[in-house]
Amino acid sequence: MHACAIDVSREDAARVDQHKAGQCDGITKHLTPEHYPDLVREVWDLRRVLEGMSRQLYIQCVTMKELVRIASEEVTLYFAQRRPRELAKFEWTIDAKDPRRITSQEKWWRETLAPLLESASRREPFVFVKDAGFNYKFFDRSFVMKKDMWFPDRPPEMIEGHDIRKMTTERMAFVDSRSETLIQAVDVLTSFLRRLLAREITGDDVSQALGRLQIHTRRKSKHPQSLHVLTLSDQAGGRSDLFDTLRVMTRAARTMLKPERTQRRPAAPTSRGRSWGRVRSG
Repeated sequence: MHACAIDVSREDAARVDQHKAGQCDGITKHLTPEHYPDLVREVWDLRRVLEGMSRQLYIQCVTMKELVRIASEEVTLYFAQRRPRELAKFEWTIDAKDPRRITSQEKWWRETLAPLLESASRREPFVFVKDAGFNYKFFDRSFVMKKDMWFPDRPPEMIEGHDIRKMTTERMAFVDSRSETLIQAVDVLTSFLRRLLAREITGDDVSQALGRLQIHTRRKSKHPQSLHVLTLSDQAGGRSDLFDTLRVMTRAARTMLKPERTQRRPAAPTSRGRSWGRVRSG
C-alpha cells in the first residue's frame, strides 16, 4: 500500500490558493511564439480549467500526482529485486467520481499528469540503483526512449530516459468501485488510514496492520518513513501524535531491500536516472 496524506484542517487557505496560482503561472510561463498555435491554445485551456478548480479538488490533484510518482518509483525499486517481469507493464485503476463520465477535474489531472511528472523529474529524477541485484531489463525494454527535449533557457537536447506517459496515463481507467473488488479493498484501507490519522480510531494494532502493507524508504528525511504526509502551506505545523503513529507504521513496514541484502552494502550507491515523458511541458 502506497499512501499520501494531507491534513486539510491545518492548511492555510490563502497559501493553498497561492500554491495553485503558482501552478497556473507555471503551466504557461514558457510558451513562446515558437510553439505551435494549437499547442498554445491547448495549454491555455488547461490553465483555465485549473484556475476554475475548487480548492478541495486542487488539493486532491496535487496529492494524487505525488502518489503516482512515489508509487511508480517505489514499485520499480521493490520489484527490480524480486519479480522484475512485473515492471514490463503499469496499469492504473482509479475510483471514478461519476461512473457515467470522466469529470473535468479527472480529465485535467489525467492530461497534465505526465507533463507535470516530467517537469518534476528535471529537479528530482527517478531513483535507480546501479547494482547486479536490481534487474531493470523488462522495465527498460518497455519504457526506455530517446527524444529531443525542449528547454526554455537553452537549445533542444537529445535525451535518453523513460516514457512517463506510457508508464502512467497510457493504461489508466476510471471505474465504478461497485464493480471492482480491488477498488473496494482500497476504499476499506483508505478509510482505516484516514480514521487513524484523524484519531477517530487509536491503537498500535491498527498502525501495525497498515504498516505491514507498506514499504519504508528514506527520502529527504534522515529517518525511514512509510506514509508520505504533504502540505501546501508552510504553516501547517506538526502533531506529536501523528509522529508517534508514523513511527509505529514504519517499524511494521517491509524494507525496500531484500532481507539478505540488508546485511551488506550495495555494490554501487543509489543513483538518480533521468525520467522524461513524450510531451512538452510549459
